[in-house]
Amino acid sequence: MLPAAPSRGTGLALTPGRLVALGTAALLLARLALAQLRHGPILVADEVNYLVNARALAGGTPGELRLAGFSHGGYSLLVTPLVGLGAGPRTAYALVLALNAALAASLAPLLYLLLTRVLRAGRGAAAWAALAAAAYPSVTIFSQVALAENLLLPLTVAWLLLFAAVLRRPAGRGGAAAAALFGGCGAALYAAHGRMVVALALGPAALAVLALRRRLAAAAALAGIVAAAAGYAGALALDRFLVDASYGGRSPSEVGARLSSLDHAGGVLAVARNLAGESWYLAVASLGLLVLGASRAGALRARLRAGADGPAAVVALLLALAAGLLAVSALSFPEVERPDVLVYGRYVEVAVPPLLALALARGEWLERPGRVAAAAGALVAATAGVVALRLGVDPSEPPNRWNVASLPFLTLRLGVPSLAGAGAVAAGALAVLGLLARRRPRLVAPAVLCAFAATTAVVERNPVLSGDAAVYPAGWTSPARAVTGGPVAYDRRGYDVIGLYVYQWFLPRSRFELYGGAGVPRAPFVVSDRSWARRHPDARARIAWRDPGRDQAIFALPHDRA
Repeated sequence: MLPAAPSRGTGLALTPGRLVALGTAALLLARLALAQLRHGPILVADEVNYLVNARALAGGTPGELRLAGFSHGGYSLLVTPLVGLGAGPRTAYALVLALNAALAASLAPLLYLLLTRVLRAGRGAAAWAALAAAAYPSVTIFSQVALAENLLLPLTVAWLLLFAAVLRRPAGRGGAAAAALFGGCGAALYAAHGRMVVALALGPAALAVLALRRRLAAAAALAGIVAAAAGYAGALALDRFLVDASYGGRSPSEVGARLSSLDHAGGVLAVARNLAGESWYLAVASLGLLVLGASRAGALRARLRAGADGPAAVVALLLALAAGLLAVSALSFPEVERPDVLVYGRYVEVAVPPLLALALARGEWLERPGRVAAAAGALVAATAGVVALRLGVDPSEPPNRWNVASLPFLTLRLGVPSLAGAGAVAAGALAVLGLLARRRPRLVAPAVLCAFAATTAVVERNPVLSGDAAVYPAGWTSPARAVTGGPVAYDRRGYDVIGLYVYQWFLPRSRFELYGGAGVPRAPFVVSDRSWARRHPDARARIAWRDPGRDQAIFALPHDRA
């Protein structure tokens, strides 16, 4: 697949390594440029959870996050130095997005290493496959928001590379160190997001299997398991600090909440429905390439039974991770309150770039017309099934397009036309890629890269810029100019998700307090709808700041009342 060719007239060869370096720089610059158009967090409460958690870790004001779902502290710990620099919220947010761009760009060289040093792909094929996989649309979309996915994406590839290092040192010097790093990396993945408990469990299990099969020294396996346990204990301690600081000392049981979906027949059917919809999303978002990869599962099983060489074992671990994440995701959404929940992809997408890179590096799969036709037909059939599922539900809320950011079609309503159109685009793209593989095989990975770039650039389905304009419309200014410090009472009767969370981020010296709206709080400032002062004339409040985009205002109370 597209070997490097020397450039004429310069005396320099565009080697695969240089190609990856140039592509990495281009991806970094593109994502940095997109971030320049941003003002602040827009995906709430998730972003504000991570940002305010980082502020608390830096010794700043804790948040009022009891109404939000708990977010683990690993990503917050990573961005804590940026948040704790003392710069204003907008500057700190810009620094976080710059770090996100760097993390996203690191995917390309990491995938290149995985393909060449672990999976034994040719350097030319690996370079373009790594760049195409690193351009997967969701990677760019995630880089524009403060989400844990920005850490999970490169850390997942690092986890696979560390497992390969364990396989290369089964009994020799450095085996225990490699196993310890592998186990610790799995714990770090869990510290960033609870769904990565799958990686936390798979790591020690893989080490134990290797030790039982005498492919790894028992001492090395034990070192890896102990490192995973120690990392897990550290993640729990970090989470406990954050829960006590900003979540009222309580967080829901993630495992219990998810397993409760299996308590009744309706819940089991909902899990099956989610598995079908989420698998369809991964197949369509990858333009059918993952369907072709799945068709090689039989060959992988045969290699594992025959003794499992290093590449086969790494691929098996990657597939186990993807399957586990699919299961966790399917268990997480028993009710279809939004249409994106039916085809939810975000929880599994951390495993997609390495799977895509592998599929593209093994481009000979696309050169068999019968296999490509069968995969395209399977996509069409699966799309018909998902459309039928969509017709059977009536979501009450609008879609959250962040969770299906790589769908290759318009996603404004995410109804039947969107799902059918995305399936048709993916089936057509797979057919074109199959034709290209037989005539110009070196152009397959660059074509996929261009297709991913086009999907990313469709503004209608790209929630980054439209979301920023919705939260920060023309005339919006930071509320920090009006609030000098001290507690801020937030009126739950005038609840607005932006008002509670985004304002917290822009008021770093003010601790928010929830109040029920009855009477006048003792805090010097109140956030509520603009009619609050009329409902409480005895408060003698004045509007200190108002949001031009929504019915939210900050009222200042007289000093003698506060």
